[in-house]
Amino acid sequence: MVGRQQRRYERAISCVASALATVVMPDFTETELEDIQSILSSRYKESIETFLADCEIQPDRNNNEIVECPAVFWNARNCNFVVVKISDDQFRGQFFYHPEEHFGGDQPEYTNAVNCTLALLQSQADHEREQHGVISGTTGSDIA
Repeated sequence: MVGRQQRRYERAISCVASALATVVMPDFTETELEDIQSILSSRYKESIETFLADCEIQPDRNNNEIVECPAVFWNARNCNFVVVKISDDQFRGQFFYHPEEHFGGDQPEYTNAVNCTLALLQSQADHEREQHGVISGTTGSDIA
């Protein structure tokens, strides 16, 4: 009887330990952070302050598991941006003006921080143009 109780106890401990174990996502590398900063400086022609943060996301859209991932956040021209690192080769980006409406890049995920940041900035620029009534591809002859 003691052996059976011991095994139940060990299984219960194992289940609790598994439930408490958190998936550790890799932090941004110095190179990734420098690349993001370089892109922002090139885009805005000034130094943009970035902030490191952690955010909770659902990495697998087919699974309800929520994990904490590192993120880079910045604000420029009254818009907030965030690039989230899900794994060494998986990044997501969003921009938003208000917390209740979020926009992303042209695809759900990117394989590196550079492509994610560039796509995010391009999507935000396109969005801003559309908000001001400018259609992408419009030329001077279209306006005249």
